[in-house]
Amino acid sequence: MSTTRSHTAIAITGKGIVESIQLPTVDPIPGEVQVNVAYSTIVAPDVYMVDGSLLTKPEDYPIPLGLSVSGTVVAVGDGVPRLKVGDRVCAFTLTQRKSKGLQLKVILHHTLCAKIPDNMSLEDAVTIPDNFVTAFYTIFDQLGLPFPLQFPATTAPQDAEVPILIYGAGSTAGQYAIQILRLAGYVNVIAIASSRHHEYLRSLGAKHTIDYRVPDMADRTIRAAGGKVQLAMDCITAEGTMKRVAQVVRPKAKVALLLPIKEGDSLVPESGKMWMAVPSDKNPFGEDIKVMGVRTFLYQDNEYMKEKLMPEILPQLLKENLIKPSQIRMFNQGTFLERTLAALELVRSGKVSGEKVVVQVA
Repeated sequence: MSTTRSHTAIAITGKGIVESIQLPTVDPIPGEVQVNVAYSTIVAPDVYMVDGSLLTKPEDYPIPLGLSVSGTVVAVGDGVPRLKVGDRVCAFTLTQRKSKGLQLKVILHHTLCAKIPDNMSLEDAVTIPDNFVTAFYTIFDQLGLPFPLQFPATTAPQDAEVPILIYGAGSTAGQYAIQILRLAGYVNVIAIASSRHHEYLRSLGAKHTIDYRVPDMADRTIRAAGGKVQLAMDCITAEGTMKRVAQVVRPKAKVALLLPIKEGDSLVPESGKMWMAVPSDKNPFGEDIKVMGVRTFLYQDNEYMKEKLMPEILPQLLKENLIKPSQIRMFNQGTFLERTLAALELVRSGKVSGEKVVVQVA
């Protein structure tokens, strides 16, 4: 007689409804591992899905929440290199129900997992995967900067001095973008962020830091760059932020927008309106500007990044202490569901800046 196994997950079960549910526990197939989850993260897209800003179909429910995870490998499918039972890992989860973070057990393809060193806590490790992957993919795939033969780079790239604008640099995505650019040998990063983040961003590798609220932000940016910039990454991607970026980019520039595009000027718009492409009536960029909407969930379409980024590159950087984890806003009080709801409300409030919202799972 077979017994169906199950485990607890926190999931969206309808628009605006988040509940604790039971999901079937499955074994890993070839290429996959099963991880007992210790921590996961709540990010803005979780709020978008709960509130219905990102459209979902009724048949998609239940949708477990949580993006990155950290925990311990408890089962390994056939053909998995590098990982074994007992390894501590952090991982970037994709859209499959079985891989989402806010559940006690997840199934992950091994290429989404990075083994973490013994001296790193699971709390710190969970802050890394989604923004590290986003920044790496944006810089080397979307913006098209040449990938160094070795990473970190051992020689300076040909265009090491090229000005690179990171708007919303105080966000966790912006912080990892600055670190990755430094490790790749780029030394002229212009970080646009609240002044309270400036000292920290300079310690990560930013050469110039400018407050987005100053009235002459565009002029300061252009002076720092020695002219308008060729490469820009918008880590917030709202109507207001795109307008500011558009003021400082030169003709034929490349601009990477972290999707979705939000109405207004903040990461979580009050209206809930957002788009996956720039509406023609809201596009501040000239026709000669190459605008790219970054969809991080597609990063494994890049075969090199699929095979190398999480399995090899990130573990080596962590082992050598070359990546700084984000600061943490921890939710570890109350029930699993209560912790998640409180974390969602904080992200929804827009009062998170430069921190990763982490939920203790087990």
